[in-house]
Amino acid sequence: MEPSREELACRGTVGLGGQFGLTAEAGMEAGRPYTRLLRRLDSVVSLTESDRRGIAKLPMTVKNFANGQDLIREGDVSTQCILVLDGYLFRHKLANGSQRQIMSFHVPGDIPDLQTLHLPKLDHTVTALGAAVVAFIPHAAFKELLQASPQLTHVFWRESLVDAAIFREWVITLGQRDAICRVAHLICELVMRLRAVGLAKDMAFTIPWTQSDVADASGISTVHANRVIQELRRLELLEWDSRLIQIRDWDGLAKLGDFSPDYLHFRATEFANVPG
Repeated sequence: MEPSREELACRGTVGLGGQFGLTAEAGMEAGRPYTRLLRRLDSVVSLTESDRRGIAKLPMTVKNFANGQDLIREGDVSTQCILVLDGYLFRHKLANGSQRQIMSFHVPGDIPDLQTLHLPKLDHTVTALGAAVVAFIPHAAFKELLQASPQLTHVFWRESLVDAAIFREWVITLGQRDAICRVAHLICELVMRLRAVGLAKDMAFTIPWTQSDVADASGISTVHANRVIQELRRLELLEWDSRLIQIRDWDGLAKLGDFSPDYLHFRATEFANVPG
């Protein structure tokens, strides 16, 4: 019998300065689960110390999820928000009952379902891409924090606007860019978002993509995705060895992908500058 979601999940609750144990090797500092989120928010706004303390006080339940395991499914009614601590998540829907469309990937520090604070019924599914460690933050606690802080209400409203900007860029990519441009653009976006939370500093990152994942995010067939990956290698823009992607020619990759980070709305030069 397949284990239940609860059996697969490792749980632990933490608050301000709390310690928690993870069975997965989470790439985060013990007792500081909000580190990536704070870095993520700092990339688009300037947080005050009061903001940081308020976020750090939020209660959470930490869980581990296996590759392909759904965190929340289309039609579910959510009472908590998801914060990615380690690994990746993706949002997706099925067309015609069987054709999967991946609509976004999420990196550590992301809250992929912030909209459930006001739209609790899910119109898509959120799934782990590889092993992932996430924190669940109760809506009630989140709303209490936002009601007490107009500044943080502004911060998280801005997060929703940036999320919408990313969706608009994906629409343009799927509607107007060719296959190799789509994949190059996707990789450039992930590099920038990872760097904003202190990852991919050496222009390399590990992600457990399959060719099907790349295909379903890019609106192409699995066979076509394989050809695109081989072409990116042939052009010496990157090395793609199993799960490790190493960028070799950022300028060339960004040009091929018609990529500009403007839609990510990073606030500071250190985040907005294209990697060298």
